Amino acid sequence: MKTYRQLFFILISFSVTSQAVAINKPHNNAILKSEQKIIKIHNAIRSASLRIQLGDNLYGFIESKNCSFCKTIKITVTPNTKAYRNNISVPLKQAKKRSGQFATIIYNLKTNNVSAIHW
Repeated sequence: MKTYRQLFFILISFSVTSQAVAINKPHNNAILKSEQKIIKIHNAIRSASLRIQLGDNLYGFIESKNCSFCKTIKITVTPNTKAYRNNISVPLKQAKKRSGQFATIIYNLKTNNVSAIHW
């Protein structure tokens, strides 16, 4: 008799579990978080030693690496590039003085244009 009760409660628990899964199943039109795609349009490089070439017309380039084993990336600096020192906007010409020093470079992956330089 005891085994029949145990079997009965096991069957009821399986039934309740399967019903809970059926209730929580999303509709076909529902958007699931796991199915959403994140489109990465910018990347950041934390450069220990910034290599920057910048002309008087504010056009130039930066050569840097994502890691010490990664290949060198050459990205373009334009007059639209923003420069920040301690999160305060500064003229882009000041970035020229950062050559050989630490900086974080944020650039557009499609165009390889530098969006911002932070130090």
